[in-house]
Amino acid sequence: MIDTAIRARSVSELVDAAFALYRRDAAAYIMVTAIASVPQMLVQLALLSQTGNPASGGFFVAQMALLVVSLLSYALMTGVVMVLGSQVYLGGEADVARSIRIVMPKLGSLIAASIMRAILGVLGLLAFLVGVFYVFARWFAVEAAIVLEDKDSSAAFARSSVLTDGRKWHVLKTLALGFLIYFVASIAAAMIGTMFSSQIVMVIVGTAFSIFAFPVVGLLMMLLYYDARIRAEGFDLQHMSQSMTPAAATP
Repeated sequence: MIDTAIRARSVSELVDAAFALYRRDAAAYIMVTAIASVPQMLVQLALLSQTGNPASGGFFVAQMALLVVSLLSYALMTGVVMVLGSQVYLGGEADVARSIRIVMPKLGSLIAASIMRAILGVLGLLAFLVGVFYVFARWFAVEAAIVLEDKDSSAAFARSSVLTDGRKWHVLKTLALGFLIYFVASIAAAMIGTMFSSQIVMVIVGTAFSIFAFPVVGLLMMLLYYDARIRAEGFDLQHMSQSMTPAAATP
């Protein structure tokens, strides 16, 4: 039985809950990440056909196309997975079509936010690497604020700063554990890809890994966002009071 109680959780409990939510509606998450990832894979395969002449116009166009499609893919996957997970976590059912409709108008904000955070991360590298951890700890909830609270990109950064105030170490430990698991699994997938000595197969294996594994990352960030709200604002009590009111709107 999946523990979907809305409560503050420890680092390991958050990771366990992310896997539990994933197992509950795995087909829905896999379908979403496949829709977002396959176009990116096709562009990568097209780019491989241009490697013989890096100076060609086709190579440059493929590189730009890959960048744009990668940004769209990440924004769509992250947003929809978070909305799907939120629906279940708050007591509803996973609705893929509704989640996509919610996220599509916010793709611009999601992409702008990811670019802004990447720039901040680069600046953090200049601060003896420590700044990178600070950037991701302080602004991890940007995507969640955009898709779950309907914030624009700039307001989402401010919102994430509020939620992580005094809780950055908890956030960082949770993200570190989640990404460590993801990283170890990605190494195993890469080793499988290299066994075939084919770049095309490696791209396909890497895409398949992302399709199956990425939802756990999105769910973990969604749960960590709610965990921060519970600790900062008593969101669990707010949600309980709303659920006891018959006329309350579903979040």
